[in-house]
Amino acid sequence: MAGFDNAKGMGDDIAVRADNISKKFLLGRRSTSLKDRLTGINDRNREEFWAFENVSVEVPKGSMLGVIGRNGSGKSTFLRALCGVYRPTIGEVHVRGRITALLELGAGFHGELTGRENVYMNGAVVGLDRDYMDSVMDQIIEMADIGSFVDAPIETYSSGMRARLGFAVSVQMQPEILLADEITAVGDIAFKEHGIRRMNELREAGATIIQVSHNLTMLEKNCDQVLWLHHGKTRRLGDPEEVIEEYREQSNVDRSGRMIGATVPVTPQQKARQRKQAEIAETLAAEDRNSSWFTRIRLFGPDRGDPVAGLPARIKVKVRPDHDVVAPSIQIRVLAKGGRPTGFGFDSGPLDAAMLAEPIEATVESLGLAAGRFNLRVDLLSAGTVVATRHKRVVVEAPDLSNGAFAAMPARWGIASTTSSG
Repeated sequence: MAGFDNAKGMGDDIAVRADNISKKFLLGRRSTSLKDRLTGINDRNREEFWAFENVSVEVPKGSMLGVIGRNGSGKSTFLRALCGVYRPTIGEVHVRGRITALLELGAGFHGELTGRENVYMNGAVVGLDRDYMDSVMDQIIEMADIGSFVDAPIETYSSGMRARLGFAVSVQMQPEILLADEITAVGDIAFKEHGIRRMNELREAGATIIQVSHNLTMLEKNCDQVLWLHHGKTRRLGDPEEVIEEYREQSNVDRSGRMIGATVPVTPQQKARQRKQAEIAETLAAEDRNSSWFTRIRLFGPDRGDPVAGLPARIKVKVRPDHDVVAPSIQIRVLAKGGRPTGFGFDSGPLDAAMLAEPIEATVESLGLAAGRFNLRVDLLSAGTVVATRHKRVVVEAPDLSNGAFAAMPARWGIASTTSSG
């Protein structure tokens, strides 16, 4: 039975679950004949179109799911099914929490009311009092970058101003579950960066985010998992880096996510490097054991982007063992891009087994790695024995070297000894 309900049969750690959902539309002209309507001929003569079929996904609380795919692959329709705009033709959607949907930014505004009046009206609709809206009004105006236009009627706004105000209002609505459709496609670079930063702040506060976007780099850096829809069907669901890398290869897109033209000729040197990289990946993968237990491995900088050499960084590992583990611990070895040990790594030490129900995170005060590409070997130990292993590729960026800046390495300074040979 198709449907949309709250928290039915869901674990406490799951915010949204789609169980094998599909959505069908009927295409073609609808007859106005009363006879056709009463006999059902009206619908029988129309063509069926399945926007998406048999899609299943679980989104844990506080995580971010990215949804990717070519235009027409069913992404936006799938998002609307998750928030209840469309009722699935087949399957069920279960949610735990209050949903805020950013499907068409600014679509709920009244043209004759001012921007400020629309902000208050939107807050009242979701049950937020005027005192709260007063407290966030300045933040909304600043983020929307509309200045004194906040007291002008919405009908005088450009489409970009309406979209920016719609997003700024929505992210201040204390959403528990935020569903967003291409919200980073509007505004200038500063607005997009502010929007991404605000969504990460919401997630850090415990909100669950599901976002449809063509901005692959943003999804790769910020999502916990990515769903790839292809012609309305699930092509792949899993680790953002792995899913997006395959999507780029299959869809012929560049690193920014834009479609590119004809295949660029590959030089013999490039082919040799690609073969070498494939051999290394295959060798490391052969050492993996119960790798599916690791649902998330991430090394990132303070802004959730790629880590930067010499700057603070964070490591997040999410593991779901298939059986009980005793005195678990996590060890991470840093390997050079060729797979050779660097001698560096991280060791969590003994953990409480109950901690594995949540992501394990470590803070690194200063990342002691040079800029470049590395492989992480992540081991889960039970009573000191390795029970699961997974390798993960990471990129470490160089620090900002503008204006002669450099990352200073720790050293003790003093007066040189006169007996020193140097």
